[in-house]
Amino acid sequence: MSLFSNPKRDMEKYVAKYPTIKVIVVCGSYGRKSAIRSLAIILGQTMKVTMGINKNILEDVMILDYNSMDSFPDITPDVCVMTACETDEEAQEYFALANRSKHLFLNFNDVPQKYAKLLMNPDVYTYGDEHPADFYFEDEDFTLDGYKGTFYDPERDKLPATVKIIGEQNLRPITMACGVARLFKVHRDDITKGVEAIRPIHGLMSPAKGLRGSIILDDRAETSATSVKYGLQTIYHLDVNTRILITDDVKKLQRVNYDLMSEILILGEKPEGVAVNHKVKFFDESIDLISYLSSRLEEKALILLEIPLPEIIESYIW
Repeated sequence: MSLFSNPKRDMEKYVAKYPTIKVIVVCGSYGRKSAIRSLAIILGQTMKVTMGINKNILEDVMILDYNSMDSFPDITPDVCVMTACETDEEAQEYFALANRSKHLFLNFNDVPQKYAKLLMNPDVYTYGDEHPADFYFEDEDFTLDGYKGTFYDPERDKLPATVKIIGEQNLRPITMACGVARLFKVHRDDITKGVEAIRPIHGLMSPAKGLRGSIILDDRAETSATSVKYGLQTIYHLDVNTRILITDDVKKLQRVNYDLMSEILILGEKPEGVAVNHKVKFFDESIDLISYLSSRLEEKALILLEIPLPEIIESYIW
């Protein structure tokens, strides 16, 4: 339910009454939640930020999720953030918004280059894992304590930072938020404070203590095949002896490097006629999976959890 009785008309009145407010709209197949949160925390160091609409209070920045755009089809955002794009239909919708925005921040890694033909906005910044993205992060050290490294902008100015999150899919939204902060002329010290205040959202690669001294990366809030892919890439780079994936769909195993995995545990029936690696085991009930896990876990084993299984989580680390 909208806070406005007539959303489109009232939104126009609000923006007309407060012309200095910056409106940011975040669109994308996935990653919107992390992007909105990163923007709110970093910009919120020096600005009044609302995630959504509050027509009775003057804010400096209003951040809207793309899903709310049905109420404001003609809005011209100051900034459009495109986190990812997976289908041609999504591309048409997202770029229609992006092209009428004043500035566009485009995920260099998760928006396929084939959609570049749809881009008409000349004021575009890219963000990603490395150059040639306009904004990127170069990590110097990555452990279960997070990242230490440097953010770079288009002028290659350096912003050293310690980032207490895990996973490149969670690092990219922070890189983007640093870029938007630079666009809004936020002081670099305040950007650093914002970056270092960010912690994982529970269920998005959040580290936790698990059964028998294991470490769990709780990724159950985003269980798409793409999320599993990035989760696996993350645990491959962590220096541990035991890596375990727990999921519910054999179709998500297409990108598994079995040489780097100890076991893959699937909650669900084994599909008929489907050949699987000997490291893959199926369980009909969660209690059976937990019992098996409890009997075999080594201390410091790393578990990538892609399904709701709170019984194996003892406490979150951050």
